[in-house]
Amino acid sequence: MKEYSKNLVKPEARHRYWHIHKADRDFFPESGVVFKMKFHDETYELKVNHKDDIMTGKLYKYRFLEVHRIIVTKKKENQYVLKAPDTKLYPSIS
Repeated sequence: MKEYSKNLVKPEARHRYWHIHKADRDFFPESGVVFKMKFHDETYELKVNHKDDIMTGKLYKYRFLEVHRIIVTKKKENQYVLKAPDTKLYPSIS
């Protein structure tokens, strides 16, 4: 598998995580291993926790909502690119 995609469910959007189902688990590194994900010209360091969730709080200057689609492409070992066509940048607070 070179690509992983899913529509976010309400708890994922609300609590800022993405749950990885068992069938897709081997697409991502082992639990606790840091990997890099590029999104909108920025690179973020993330990891999968012991519950097979990716905690995505670092990405939340963007607005990920329920039913938004995420598409993760694996470029090489521990390096990924994220596309989220529905996601918008939060307006800056001055």
